[in-house]
Amino acid sequence: MLKMMTATLDELITIQHQLIRYAERKQTVLIEHKVDELTELVKEETRLIRRLGQLEDERERLVIEVLEEHPGLSFSQFTEQLSDETAKLALQDQLTTLKQLLMELQAKNRQNEKLVQDSVDFISGMIGHITTPAKQPYNYQPQSSTKHTQSTNRGFFDTKA
Repeated sequence: MLKMMTATLDELITIQHQLIRYAERKQTVLIEHKVDELTELVKEETRLIRRLGQLEDERERLVIEVLEEHPGLSFSQFTEQLSDETAKLALQDQLTTLKQLLMELQAKNRQNEKLVQDSVDFISGMIGHITTPAKQPYNYQPQSSTKHTQSTNRGFFDTKA
């Protein structure tokens, strides 16, 4: 069972490394505005996340089995009491690596989320700028030109050709 646990953790670590590479690539693609490439990356990332979910379910199942065999112990306590020092260190190292990778991936995803939000804000601002009606001029205009100001009070897309 310990071998299955280490194999599952190794595979989880591999997928986390791949997800980090995808997050780095997504950052570049977002900056360069390559939408088609972003779509492909998201598809691949979705496939990896599905596999990650399967592995996480497997890991949880293995942890539950360990805890059922050793009642009253947490998984950390079980790891600490392993008699095989090599297996104990390897398992602890895997868990530490996995935690570090998760934190790194979260940081990269937060950066990418910020880039996406900035892009959305920029696009919203541009759409707002284009579609809002023009303001009345600040200089003095005679009363007879009030009909003219109504026609200039239209948005960019509201004007007639």
